[in-house]
Amino acid sequence: MPRIARVFIKTGLIYFLASLILGLAIEFNWLQFPGIVPLFWHLLMVGWITQIIFGVSMWMFPGRTREEGFKAQLWGWLTYIFLNMGLLFRIVAEPATYVAEAELWSILIVISAVSQVAAAVVYIIELWPRIQSKEQRRKQRKKKRQKQKAKK
Repeated sequence: MPRIARVFIKTGLIYFLASLILGLAIEFNWLQFPGIVPLFWHLLMVGWITQIIFGVSMWMFPGRTREEGFKAQLWGWLTYIFLNMGLLFRIVAEPATYVAEAELWSILIVISAVSQVAAAVVYIIELWPRIQSKEQRRKQRKKKRQKQKAKK
């Protein structure tokens, strides 16, 4: 399993635990603050479900390269960074928008949303080449070999 897939899945499990604890706190009134319900749903759906889907799909579909590292898996790591940056901004800004009327928190919510949309776009860029037919992959390999022969 590629490192990026493991990181997505482990991070998803952490968000699952956080959303579970937050859900229990909501249900039993252990913790109450404004914005707790939207925060719970974001942790569950984006933090847990989306991270798991991204991680498993990057594992199950053959990658562009078998190399590990940031540069070899740039699009996957950018997806991870954008998605989690957006989630962390949301965790901070969601409750703050209910408490403080500062424009900063609304801006941070927008940045969070843009970051998560960017993660989705980068994820599609990463996965699109992986979902080709065998014939398409053969044609690409053939073109690549021809280019390499032409260089020599």
